[in-house]
Amino acid sequence: MAEICNGCECTPYENVCACPPTAGITVTQPACQLLPDGRTSGNPCFVPSPTNRSYWSYKFATDTAQATRGISSFVIPICSGIHEVITTVREKIDGCGSFEVVPFTISNTDPNFGPAPEGYNWLKVETDGRFDKGVCVEYQLEIAGNYPVGMEAIKVKAANTTYTFSCNGCYLVPECPEPGQLNVLKLCEEIIEDNMATFRFSIEVFNSGGTPVENVQLTDTLLFSTNLTLGNITISDPTLTINRTVPGRILITGNLGTFDPGEIQIITYSVPVSSISGPGRYIIENTASVVSPTSQASDFCELNLSVVQLSADKCCIVSGNQITYNLTLTNTNGSPSTTASLNDTLTIPAGLTVRFSTFSNCIATFQNNSEPVPLNENIVGPRVIDIECNELIVPESGSAHRTIQLSVVSSTVLNATISNTLRSVQLNTGDTQVNLSILNVPITVENSYTASISCTNPCPSLQASNNE
Repeated sequence: MAEICNGCECTPYENVCACPPTAGITVTQPACQLLPDGRTSGNPCFVPSPTNRSYWSYKFATDTAQATRGISSFVIPICSGIHEVITTVREKIDGCGSFEVVPFTISNTDPNFGPAPEGYNWLKVETDGRFDKGVCVEYQLEIAGNYPVGMEAIKVKAANTTYTFSCNGCYLVPECPEPGQLNVLKLCEEIIEDNMATFRFSIEVFNSGGTPVENVQLTDTLLFSTNLTLGNITISDPTLTINRTVPGRILITGNLGTFDPGEIQIITYSVPVSSISGPGRYIIENTASVVSPTSQASDFCELNLSVVQLSADKCCIVSGNQITYNLTLTNTNGSPSTTASLNDTLTIPAGLTVRFSTFSNCIATFQNNSEPVPLNENIVGPRVIDIECNELIVPESGSAHRTIQLSVVSSTVLNATISNTLRSVQLNTGDTQVNLSILNVPITVENSYTASISCTNPCPSLQASNNE
């Protein structure tokens, strides 16, 4: 089997395989390879659960001689039990950034390269004009499961000629294990649409061995908080048994029968979140296990559902002819950090002239024409002003604050009321968080002007807060 992925020293640079060049083309297998998670490891290598992936890297180089022709396609022998659904091929052209996923095919024979060696299929990549010659291109195969290391030739097509690269000990390729070997790949996904969450799961069970595996029993366990109520399950295999008798657990079991060499079964199911009793971060754990008399395997995935609940508050401070409105968004207990926006409306009645000194970096516009409201200039009522505060960062167990401050400059009436209403709050986190609710919205504070100014909801502090 391929060794567990461990660190690899890239210098001095070495190859595990490097056959002599043919027609200006060289195929090598480097001793070190860069894994998708950024680590450098030996080649080939295997990352165990929860990833359960093996990695195999090869390099193809062409010189610039006039007679050299660019590579149009190549084939690498891989175990006949490996299918496209469990395989990814990445390509990195030297000097052109990072690895990119490229298309490939898997077949037992090919019109240009002939039949694959016994027990193998051809994994074929066509370059489709992405490069010509005078270039070095690295390819990495990512395959679910671990496989013995075999040695087989690699074939290359350039123009109308095929070349075989084979020398002592080359090349290291994934060989089929014996006997039958169960593998399971568990995938989970969280979908939030219209503020409703749905969990989707996939179980891929396959036999990567060379003999059948009989009487395969599946057990899939979904664990979740009892603060979540999950709805009806939609499952692709109706013969499986679903047990929901234990709160916070869904158990799916059944007999999947016999898996022939290379056979794969994919089971999918989804379950909506129908209600949530409170805010917080909810971990959803899912483990799939398959067991037979001769083989077993398991895989695990985890989801993190973020549920937010904010509480809004508005109050005012009056000092002489100056009015300060404090707007606050607070994360309720257990609610994770989030980003939000709020919309506020301030009404200046007829007969009053006011002057604003701050909007705390919020956007203030006149409602009738959407023009910006100036600071430190007289505003003669009646005017309605819309105030929009964006990208308010509300930390976990914390608050975000904004301040609106104005002064009454003059009055032509004996009685008037300034009204300030926090109309709405929206999360800015898109489809990554569920918004349980916004408490205390809308909320209105009014200031009555007679000979002096009073406030219907005075702040507990004597001083205005301006937390930008």
